Amino acid sequence: MNYNKFLLFGDSLTEFAFNSWMEEGKPDQFVLGAALCNAYTRRMDIVQRGFSGFNSRWGLKVLPGILESECGIVVSTIAFGSNDLCLGGHQKVPEEEFVSNIKKMILLLKAKDIKPILVGPALIDQERFEASRQEEVQKGYVRTPERFKLYSELLHKVADEEDVPMVDLNVAFQREGGDKWQELLSDGLHYSGSGYKIFFDELMATIRKFYPEYAPEKMQRKLPEWRNVLEDGSNVL
Repeated sequence: MNYNKFLLFGDSLTEFAFNSWMEEGKPDQFVLGAALCNAYTRRMDIVQRGFSGFNSRWGLKVLPGILESECGIVVSTIAFGSNDLCLGGHQKVPEEEFVSNIKKMILLLKAKDIKPILVGPALIDQERFEASRQEEVQKGYVRTPERFKLYSELLHKVADEEDVPMVDLNVAFQREGGDKWQELLSDGLHYSGSGYKIFFDELMATIRKFYPEYAPEKMQRKLPEWRNVLEDGSNVL
């Protein structure tokens, strides 16, 4: 009954992956974490390790402990950038260090034969996001669309150099959202259910293309179907 594990590792966009109520006053919405649990049920466990507000610098310090405490991880996302790209404040991580941090995370995963998947920052509705965060803005925690594009491009470069796949949410949100891309964001930065649905679809497409052995339909389900179980259960295991 040992299950392989799929690690979701990143910032708040990972921490909220199981939050079905991202927008107050609206019904429950699509949930990335639950969708992955459903896709991999009886095949692989989903382990969520998301840390709101964290950047790649802090994530790099956390990852070794996660890998020591969680056995059986075979696939892992690395989803940082939306905090690193701040123009100021202590979340900011300069471009060169950001690239270095991500590369070090990839090496940590590869050293344990874990398949990495980079996830880039999506989009920001700057005016909407900053409206309720003026105190943070005044301290320099400013995020711009240009910075989202830049850090997404940095991750593309890392993916190419390290030969790992990347989920490009910056491009996917623009493509799928069109003129209504703001609806993919719950508060201007964090994703709505529609945004997480795009994340899920892009992630599954990436797995099927680059790590097909871990596509749900390619993995064997644990234990026989109930119709094939003998009454006394003698063939369960």
